[in-house]
Amino acid sequence: MRSDWRSLRDIGHTPVRCAAAQYSTETPPPKDEEKKDDSKQESKGKREKLLPSSGPLSPIGIGLFLLSAGGILYYFTVRKEQIRLERLANQNKQETFGKPHVGGSFELTDHRGQPFSDKSLRGKFALIYFGFCHCPDICPDELDKIGDALEILDQNPLIKDTIQPVFITCDPQRDSPEAIEEYLKQFHPKFVGLTGSIDQVRSACKAFRVYFSKPPKVAENQDYLVDHSIFSYFMDPNGEFVDVYGKDRTAEYMAADIERRIKQFVAAGGKIEKKQDFRNHSDHM
Repeated sequence: MRSDWRSLRDIGHTPVRCAAAQYSTETPPPKDEEKKDDSKQESKGKREKLLPSSGPLSPIGIGLFLLSAGGILYYFTVRKEQIRLERLANQNKQETFGKPHVGGSFELTDHRGQPFSDKSLRGKFALIYFGFCHCPDICPDELDKIGDALEILDQNPLIKDTIQPVFITCDPQRDSPEAIEEYLKQFHPKFVGLTGSIDQVRSACKAFRVYFSKPPKVAENQDYLVDHSIFSYFMDPNGEFVDVYGKDRTAEYMAADIERRIKQFVAAGGKIEKKQDFRNHSDHM
């Protein structure tokens, strides 16, 4: 019995640890906060995966790229506008100072045998064409085109009778005043035809930068063609060159451009006179 009692006593004195002592005395975090921390760490991990901390795809790299792109866009936008303004300025300079020296004084004879000079056209716009009466196709086509443009322009009462069409021959040997008068009956009734001596015609062609040439050796009564420039010269009422229209320009284009330039001339304070028809009157000196 003693031995049993001792064993029980020993058992009674054996230290026993409370199960609660196995745990820490700190209060464990709530489950919701644990979830929030986990989600923050998860989102931070995702951001770190999407946006590396360095390199071109990092936030700093992307920011520098956007800044550079904005600067380039701004530069080219401003530069484009500067180029446009420079072109406009150059265009205005060309229109004001860059016009070729075309036109000048001349002394010729009209289709009625009366003297006619560059001063006869003062106060009126002039559309001048150089050709010859024996021209088979090009001259008639160009004179018809001038007539068609005048028909369009005459529909505007402010422009009607302000433009004088002029035909100057490059072949004075064959194109007498009588021959020119007969030739111009095929075209617009406002045309005035001019001829003169070889020197007078050559001087007028030189003033307008017109090239013309005929065969060097031509027998009497032999037919021939004259090679010449194919342009219609538009001059203002002061005798100043405005523009030139080549073979590729249509009557509609010529009419629209001439109307625009006449309006510009008037808006700038220019004066236009509605002169007499030279086809029906000889007193124009």
